[in-house]
Amino acid sequence: MKKRIRKFKPRPPDAPDGTWRMAQEDIERVQEFRKCIECYLCQDVCHVLREHHLQERFIGPRFFAYVAALEMHPLDVEDRREELSEAQGIGFCNITKCCTRVCPEEINITDNAIIPLKERVVDAYDPLRRLFRLLGGN
Repeated sequence: MKKRIRKFKPRPPDAPDGTWRMAQEDIERVQEFRKCIECYLCQDVCHVLREHHLQERFIGPRFFAYVAALEMHPLDVEDRREELSEAQGIGFCNITKCCTRVCPEEINITDNAIIPLKERVVDAYDPLRRLFRLLGGN
């Protein structure tokens, strides 16, 4: 599954010395996901994987946390929204929070990874947001 996720792609350095400037709060946001010990308990309890057998179409909470760490990283510029929607199946998650409840590192997988990723996917396809971006908004 991890091989199917687009790798980290840093933005060009923004300082004259070839380094990057980042806000501390942006860095702290992704640190939560780095606590993952890859025990895969979240994958084991995920009802989408366990009961619906969608392993080929749904990467599961462990890998959504990994994608969130990349997507929310202040230096990363890769756009993974289409893959999240199509190949990685984020839409199959119905937010039962079972993955969050079993995490021994107390990573809030549902609220801090899956929901923000779902919002990014929806925002990409929202016709009003798309029009706003085309007209020069963010």
